Amino acid sequence: MSELMIIGMPRSSLTRTVRIACIEKEIPFEFSTRNVQLPGQRATPEVSNRNPFGKVPVLVHGKLVLYETAAICRYIDDTFSGPLLRPVHTEKIALMNQWISLAMTRLDQNIIRNFVIPMVFANTKQRHDPGFAVRMNQMGDLIAHDLGVLDDAYVDGWLFGDRFTIPDMMIMPMLHYLNAMPGGPEMIANAPNVKAAFTRFKARSSAAQTDPLLPDQILKSA
Repeated sequence: MSELMIIGMPRSSLTRTVRIACIEKEIPFEFSTRNVQLPGQRATPEVSNRNPFGKVPVLVHGKLVLYETAAICRYIDDTFSGPLLRPVHTEKIALMNQWISLAMTRLDQNIIRNFVIPMVFANTKQRHDPGFAVRMNQMGDLIAHDLGVLDDAYVDGWLFGDRFTIPDMMIMPMLHYLNAMPGGPEMIANAPNVKAAFTRFKARSSAAQTDPLLPDQILKSA
């Protein structure tokens, strides 16, 4: 058994981020999904006993219990030897923190919470509600704007050139879900630098090992 355990859901994009971080850092870890709640359900004792907010992912390392994706990824990078998951220079570290914040406060909200989840879990009545289509189109416009901003940032490869860093590990799993949504591939295609980065991401071993293997409910959510 590994000394490091990640508790989460395989189809949680943020859980996938910390798993990717461990793989990229080349460290062994245990991935536990036992007694973790399904999306939209109340937190189980397995989770709430470790995170009072009832969210995953959670890291357990010895006596340390840590939640919040960015904090977990930084801890992994600071604690273990292996390839750096962050840039080195002070200015770039500040920019990394900027992208981490934007990933969590804007991209996760716009892409996952306000677009992907409503699209996947909408019932037949909601899908035939003209107001629902209007809201989804409005979210699509916001996401297209965000991808345009990202496109400029990905002009040199990853956000920091050839170094695959923590904010990339947060953003790419979100794009994985966006790409499965109606109109998602077109949004990504309209941001060619983002599309190129996403293509490179899918080819990485860490992406293949953590692929959520999306079910028909998501792939047929049109």
